[in-house]
Amino acid sequence: MRILLVEPWETGSHLAWATGYQAASRHEVHIVGLPGRLWRWRLRGGALPLADKVAAWVNTHGQPDLLLVSGLVDVAELLGLVRRHIAPDVAVVIYQHESQLVYPIANGNYDQGAALRNWMSWCAADLVLFNSYYHLRAVADALPGFVTNLPDKTHVPRIDEVVGRFEVFPVGVDLAEVTEADPYPSAQRTGPPVILWPHRWERDKDPAAFLQALDKVVASGLEFRLVLAGQDPPSGSSHAAAERAEAEKRFGSWIVAAGELDRSEYLAALRQCDLVVSCARHEFFGVAVVEAVASGCVPLLPDDLSYPELIRPPWHQFALYEPGTFGTRLVDAVARIDQLRSATLGLAQSMRRFDWSTIARVYDDRFDAVVDRLQTTSTPAATPARRALARHT
Repeated sequence: MRILLVEPWETGSHLAWATGYQAASRHEVHIVGLPGRLWRWRLRGGALPLADKVAAWVNTHGQPDLLLVSGLVDVAELLGLVRRHIAPDVAVVIYQHESQLVYPIANGNYDQGAALRNWMSWCAADLVLFNSYYHLRAVADALPGFVTNLPDKTHVPRIDEVVGRFEVFPVGVDLAEVTEADPYPSAQRTGPPVILWPHRWERDKDPAAFLQALDKVVASGLEFRLVLAGQDPPSGSSHAAAERAEAEKRFGSWIVAAGELDRSEYLAALRQCDLVVSCARHEFFGVAVVEAVASGCVPLLPDDLSYPELIRPPWHQFALYEPGTFGTRLVDAVARIDQLRSATLGLAQSMRRFDWSTIARVYDDRFDAVVDRLQTTSTPAATPARRALARHT
C-alpha cells in the first residue's frame, strides 16, 4: 500500500513522528510537508501550498491508497484544492497531535477559528486518530458545546457520526538509541541525583512551578544536579526567553546541561539523569517523558492529562502526584532516589510498548482495514484497477 503523509509542521516531534513511521512501516510511505513555523497560519492558509505539493507528488508518482494528514491544516480545504488530482476512493486519515478546541491559548480560552477548522477537517476524514484517550475524551466532551453554539445548527446532527470516527493510536517513539541505565541499587550512580526538565519553556508546561519546587530542594540542603533540555522558547516570545535565561542564571551552579541540545547531546545528557519531572497544565501525549522513563529515569508527573496512560497503574503511587504537592514530592524524590528506583523496577521496560517497532504494525493494520473497506464500497469509476492505471499515466 502507498501512503502519502502530509505534515504541515516538519519540525520537532511532528517531524520525528512522520519519519519514524516512514522508517518502521511495512507500507510505502512518502512525506510532503512545510516547515514548522506560524502555526495559526498553517491552519488558515497552509492547505494551498500543501495542495500544490500533493498534486505534484500525484502527477509524478500516481495515486496513493491513503492520505495520512497531520492535523495542523484544514483538511476539508486541502481536499477541495486537490479534488482534480486525488481519486475519490483514496482514504483520508487525520492524526491529531493537538486539537485547538481543547488547547488553551490564554485564561482557559481557545482559538475558535482554529477549532472550527479542526471540526471541518474531522467531518471530511474517514478516520481521526488521537494520540491518547485523554486527548480523545477532551475533544469528544467539548464538541457538543462548541458545535451547538455555532450560528448554523445544521452541524449538530453530525456530532455522533464524527465522534464515531475517533480512535486512539499512540505516538510511536524511536527508542532504539535510548538505552536503559541499570536501575538496581547495587549499581547506583555516583554523585547527587540529576533532575531532567525536557519540556518547552512555555506557559502550558508551567516552568514557574518547576522553579518554585527547585527552590524547596535547595532550601532542604539536598544535593542535586539539573538538566534543562527543552526546546528553546519560540521566536517572538521574549518573556519566555527572559524567564529561561533567569532560571539558568539562578540555578547555574547546579546545571550540567542546558539549552536545546542536538540528538547526540541529548542522549548523552539523558544517560546522566535520574528523575524526569513535569508540571504541565496541558499534555496530549509526552514523547520526552516516554524517552526519559525508557532510559531509566524515575518520573514525577501530574496525576492528570495523558500521564496516567503513559505510566501503568502499578507505578502510579510512585510516579504521579496530586495537585499542590509537586514541591514536597520533588524534595522527597531527591532524598529517596535509590528507594524509588527499586520501587519502579520494570517501568522503563514498559515504555518499550511505544517503540515504532510495535506501534507501526498497529498503524499499518488499521490503515489496511480502512483502505479495504473504502475500495470494497467504491463506485466503478474509482476502482482500484482505475487507480492502478492512473499511476502509470
